[in-house]
Amino acid sequence: MQIFIEPTDVLLFRDGRPFSAGEGHRARSIFPPTPNTIQGAIRSKVLAERCGRYQEYRDGCFNCPDNNNCTIPGEIGTPAQGNYGKMQIKGVWIAKYEESNLITYFTLPADIVQIKGNSQLIYLSPIQEKIPGANDLTYSLHPLWTPEIKPVEAIQGYWSNENLADYLLGKYPVTFVNSSKLYERESRLGIEVDNTIQAAKEGKLYQTEFIRCQKNVGLYIELEGITTLSSNPDSEAGLIGIGGENRVGSYMKIMGIDWGKLREQLINKINQSDGFKLYLATPTIFDSEHQQGWLPKWINPDTLSGEYKGISLQLIAAAITGYQTIGGWDIACNKPKPTRRAVMSGSVYYFQTDAASEEILKAFHWQNLADEKSQAQIGYGLSLVGCWNYCKLFQEE
Repeated sequence: MQIFIEPTDVLLFRDGRPFSAGEGHRARSIFPPTPNTIQGAIRSKVLAERCGRYQEYRDGCFNCPDNNNCTIPGEIGTPAQGNYGKMQIKGVWIAKYEESNLITYFTLPADIVQIKGNSQLIYLSPIQEKIPGANDLTYSLHPLWTPEIKPVEAIQGYWSNENLADYLLGKYPVTFVNSSKLYERESRLGIEVDNTIQAAKEGKLYQTEFIRCQKNVGLYIELEGITTLSSNPDSEAGLIGIGGENRVGSYMKIMGIDWGKLREQLINKINQSDGFKLYLATPTIFDSEHQQGWLPKWINPDTLSGEYKGISLQLIAAAITGYQTIGGWDIACNKPKPTRRAVMSGSVYYFQTDAASEEILKAFHWQNLADEKSQAQIGYGLSLVGCWNYCKLFQEE
C-alpha cells in the first residue's frame, strides 16, 4: 500500500530534545517526521477507524469481546506484546503529488558537495592511495576526495527520485531542490497558563516551530501488512491525524515509485565498478556491541569487515553528516520513549565484495537496515544500492 498525505494546515513534528516552558523553551520540528511518528499515526488511524476500544487494545485485547474475530492485533501488534504485528513500513518522504504524478524527494547524499561561490555539484569518492604525511585517523577508512582544485562546501537539499536514480548509476545531476521550495518553517510564541487561576505563568514563554508545506506537497508512505486504514475496506481516501496538536491531513492511496528499471541497470553498473555504496533514504539506529553509533553490528570495528545475509564485505569509506536525536512519548505507557542517536538520512557507506550484483541488490536494495528488527520494521534504515569508483589522487603519466 502506498499513500500520499496532504496536510490541511501547518504540522508539528518535535525533535527528540527535552522541551518545557521557561527552560528548554524552543521546540524545533523535523521534516519529514521519524518512523516512530509515522507508525504511531498509522496504528492510531487503524485503531480509531476499525476498533475504538483503546483500553482493551492497550491491555493486549485479551478482554475484548471481538478478540476471536479481530485481525487488528495481528496487523499492527499491541503495546502489551511489544511488537508491530505484520505491519511493515518502508519509509516516509517528502513528496509532491499533482495530476496523478508523484515526485518523491530524498535527502542529498552526504558525498555530494558544491564548489564555493558556484552552483556546480561535485561527487566525492574514496581515494586508493594514501594521503602524504602523517595523520591520526582512528579507522583505516579511505578518505573521500575530489580532483577539483577549487574549495568546496557541504550543501543541504533534496533530489527527486529520478535524480537519485541517476546518482546511484554514477551519473551527475546538476541541480537540487532547496527545502524552501517544498516547505517553510513558521515559529510561534506561546506562554504557559496556570489552569487553577486561569492566568499566564511568569517567565514561562516558549517557542514552537511548525512546518507549512507548499501547494500539493505532503508525505509519501510505503507500507505493507495492513488490509485497510479505514472501516470501509473499499475506501481509497480519508482523513488522518498526524503530528503534534492533533493536526489533520487528507490521505489517498496512489501508485508508488517503480524502481524496476533502476534495478536492471544497477546489475551491470556494479559489475563494472570498484564497489557498491549504500545510500540511507531514512535515518537508522545502529546500537552495536562496540558502541560505535555509526557502524552496524555486522561490521567489525577493528577490521571494518563483516558479513550480512551471507555476503562477505569490506567497508572502504563512509560519508556521514552527523546524528539525529530520536525520542518521543509512549502514549500507551504514558512515559517518554528512550532517546537514541540515529545516523541521518543521506549518509553513504562504501563497500567492496566478491558477491554477485544480483546478491547485493537482493540483500540491500530497498531494504531496511537497523540493528533491531523492530526498528527496521517501521521504516528505519531504508537503503538503496549504487556504484562507485576510486578517485585517483595522483594521475598516471
